[in-house]
Amino acid sequence: MKKALYISIIFTLGIWNFSFSQKTEVEKYYVRVDTFFISQLTEAYNTSTEELLKTLEVKNDGRENLGFGYQIKESGKGVGSISFNYKILYYKNEVIAYELSTYIKANKSRRLKKLYKERLSAMFEVNDEYKVEPIYFGLDKANEPLDGIEKQNDIGLNKIMNPLAGIIFGNRCGYGMSVLNNRKLFDEIIKVENTEYLLYSINPATRLMAVEFYYCNLIEFNENQKKSIDIRIEELKRTPMLTRTCYGCTVGGELTEKIITELKNCR
Repeated sequence: MKKALYISIIFTLGIWNFSFSQKTEVEKYYVRVDTFFISQLTEAYNTSTEELLKTLEVKNDGRENLGFGYQIKESGKGVGSISFNYKILYYKNEVIAYELSTYIKANKSRRLKKLYKERLSAMFEVNDEYKVEPIYFGLDKANEPLDGIEKQNDIGLNKIMNPLAGIIFGNRCGYGMSVLNNRKLFDEIIKVENTEYLLYSINPATRLMAVEFYYCNLIEFNENQKKSIDIRIEELKRTPMLTRTCYGCTVGGELTEKIITELKNCR
């Protein structure tokens, strides 16, 4: 009986050692792949935007139309155990802005976290809690309003003017019903005085949130403001495009004209 128990223990330890060894080898492989790719990406980033996008293997498809000649592509590239997500803003097929982000996994050992922080710090800002700040390029161009209104230099407005803040029109979205990031930013800065300006945002969700605010607060606007805003809204309705929307857990798309017509019934 004791002999059988001894054999069983040895067998179990053998399996455990084999599994641990396999896991260790996989981890080592991931580290090699990850660190090599981070080096490639850093070199490409320091060379040019073209080389960076080539290294990220950005395809020329899957772009979303934002209207007025603008498009955005949101995707990413995963390697070993790390992934890089990007949002790229195009104007007439030219890259004018992008956001590149990544993160260090919380379940990695302290030693590996330090290693990833060291390698990523050649490109990104990484704090002592191993949080990686996104890289932005071309924000000045992304923050520019569309033709028809003068540029305003305001940090709060800039955050919601560009499409990198999120292009989904809605309020609460997803299984957790959390407030959309762009809705939070919009609610922090919206007021009667900047409503018309936001109607000239490159971001279609921002334009629609400004329409919504206008129709829901009509009595706050004077006649001159109403006249110019109504003209701008008619211009937006004549631009045929789908806008990404979220109601509850469902993300879909609706025509801009249809959304504006429905928003006009705000009470």
